[in-house]
Amino acid sequence: MPENAAPYRHVPYHRSLITEAEITAVTEALRSGWLTAGPRTKRFEERVSAMKWGRPCVATNSCTSAMLLALRSLNLKSDEEVITTPLTFVSTANCIVHAGGRVVFADVEPDTFNLDPQRVEQRITPKTRAILPVHLGGNPCRMDALTEIAERHGLELIEDCAHALEGEFQGQPLGTFGLAGAFSFYATKNITTAEGGMLSCRDETTAALLRKMSRHGVDKGTYQRMEVEGEPLYDVVMPGYKANMSDVEAALGLAQMDKLEEMYARRQAIKLQYDAAFGPQNAVNLVKLTPGGKSALHLYQVVLRSEELKMSRGEIIQRARTRGVELSVNYTPIHLFSWYRQTYCSVPGAFPHAEYIGMNNLSLPFYPAMEDADVAHVVAVLSEILADAQ
Repeated sequence: MPENAAPYRHVPYHRSLITEAEITAVTEALRSGWLTAGPRTKRFEERVSAMKWGRPCVATNSCTSAMLLALRSLNLKSDEEVITTPLTFVSTANCIVHAGGRVVFADVEPDTFNLDPQRVEQRITPKTRAILPVHLGGNPCRMDALTEIAERHGLELIEDCAHALEGEFQGQPLGTFGLAGAFSFYATKNITTAEGGMLSCRDETTAALLRKMSRHGVDKGTYQRMEVEGEPLYDVVMPGYKANMSDVEAALGLAQMDKLEEMYARRQAIKLQYDAAFGPQNAVNLVKLTPGGKSALHLYQVVLRSEELKMSRGEIIQRARTRGVELSVNYTPIHLFSWYRQTYCSVPGAFPHAEYIGMNNLSLPFYPAMEDADVAHVVAVLSEILADAQ
């Protein structure tokens, strides 16, 4: 360790901002006697809907479930294709597989890290049914170009908004550009329900279908049958899934929504400090925010210029850990995982931009619960390591 190195300080990769407000909200839900999907879930759906231009919303038990339901509504055949990015968490591609379709990857833009619309168009075939863009790190995809391509080719557009609750493109909220947008409230997301997701739907017809699919195809929810109508009978109109959110989770989400703007402002402040420290660095590249977009600021990533460094990414991560700083990776390109290599005969080099970013990216601690001293410690530790690596 250098003589003037910053002292040890533990900065976890993520820590949710949970206060007495969240604890009280969950406690009240537990004491209410209604734990599964009920009045709090409905209010949470309405809060998110208000952010999404009034689009009807359906709360789910995860973003993965939300995406799966949206894709299942397409009734994909085994040879029908959905185009998406290889630079995302594997659930995006897994959902296409579980919905019965075939995954087709397109490379990303080297500066925004998001789907390249030109590459998407090159991958369209007569079998293509949909495009599934991912707003990586909350940075909006170029939805004008992707929407135009989808409309011209008669394709559905389903957005993976797992990182992008507060995101916009040209003033339009993300999750409102196509059939549906799928949001995540996992523990590390911008707001959390511990586990949970949400669908913003194109219209009430789509929302009604996906809501039924989320509760085993039952035509009426339990709260509606038992508390509103007082009629316990129901019909099953399709073979659905168990994918609804509980009122306990929704209570947590409602309390988190109350501080959404405050938490976003804190991430903005942290981003400015990181930009000032790492923007001038010769050892890394930063993501370029999409012109015309508002990023949800979910991740703060740097991409190592590995060809100019004498230290591997693994060594950098390990050195930071010994100083208390936890770093992560988002993401290993999906086509390089063994199942996808074997199933789709994908090979290294197929998507060079996604591979370079995926094999060289680092995600820094980036969350509202960080104190200024935490941010300063991350900057000091990573700056020292990068200096040693050059």
